[in-house]
Amino acid sequence: MLWERSPKKEVYAVRNFGSKVWVTFLGSLAILSLLISPVNGADKVVINLADSPPYTKGSPMCEFAVKFKELSAQYSDGVIEVQIYWGGQLGDEQKVFKDAQLGIIQAVIANIANLAPFSPVLYSLNLPYIFDTRDQAYKLFRGELGRFFTDETVKTAGLRVLAWPDQSFRALHNTKRRILKPDDMKGLKLRVPNNPVFISMYKSWGVDPIPMGWSEVFSSLQTGVLHGGDNVLRNLIDFKMYDLEKYATVSQHMLEIVPLVVGEKFFQSQPVKIREALTKAANDAWAWQFSAMGEDELQIKKKLRDLGMVVDEPDLTPWRKAREIWPQFYDKSGGKERFDRVISIIKK
Repeated sequence: MLWERSPKKEVYAVRNFGSKVWVTFLGSLAILSLLISPVNGADKVVINLADSPPYTKGSPMCEFAVKFKELSAQYSDGVIEVQIYWGGQLGDEQKVFKDAQLGIIQAVIANIANLAPFSPVLYSLNLPYIFDTRDQAYKLFRGELGRFFTDETVKTAGLRVLAWPDQSFRALHNTKRRILKPDDMKGLKLRVPNNPVFISMYKSWGVDPIPMGWSEVFSSLQTGVLHGGDNVLRNLIDFKMYDLEKYATVSQHMLEIVPLVVGEKFFQSQPVKIREALTKAANDAWAWQFSAMGEDELQIKKKLRDLGMVVDEPDLTPWRKAREIWPQFYDKSGGKERFDRVISIIKK
């Protein structure tokens, strides 16, 4: 069952001190300004964090946000107060990134695919087989690659990435048969997000995929309109896809990155000690999440098998043919020069 936390404080409440409350337009703006201000009184920095994806309670990505909240308070001696708004309470993912740019909210955790429109070089991270393993990606994001992308998002979007956690790699799943190589997908009706990278990737495997919103997938599997698609393995459990689908393939074609982002104007407006506390809290929460996600993935595979699914981990050599689509997205990724810079860092 999906879990959402309500904020402990009513952020936009106005108390009635008499029989009527008259709030002028200017008065409303003043109240709103105080409530979204990072400084509450003289000693509190309040951070409204939009955690958009619908995580389940206890999952590593859910607990990442909680740890960031706890560590931010700890490292600032209680000065920083992170208020988490779960599951799209503050709007869809592109809206909350825009709100962070404008300073309406201070922080966001959301899928990198929805951050990329604000900083196009990030589209390169959504291409197939950019990374071989989670360990490789983690080390790169902790080093030069992370600094490169952070500098780019600050410069082009006015947003600063404090951490690059992931939900592991996407995997194939279907109702019909085991898939060990791309040719095994022929004849299957497979769903993809309405995203040109996914469509081109599947076509490189010899499949014409069906673009479809996630909300339609379960009913389409029930009626046979779809035979399957791809997602992170945890979602097969969280959304009980195992009731319909009996086959999963750990194809590792795309790492699902879900960064923690703050507005750069907000970040630079804070004292050095607050910036340091936020940076350290994000890094330490991310280190915990990376380890927890690895353990979680092993447990998820076991649980899916216990629930009756066949979970295959095939040789990835024929799947990496999908890398041939990279040149199609040079322009979308900020140009070939920037893309080549990303690849050169990864190959070091």
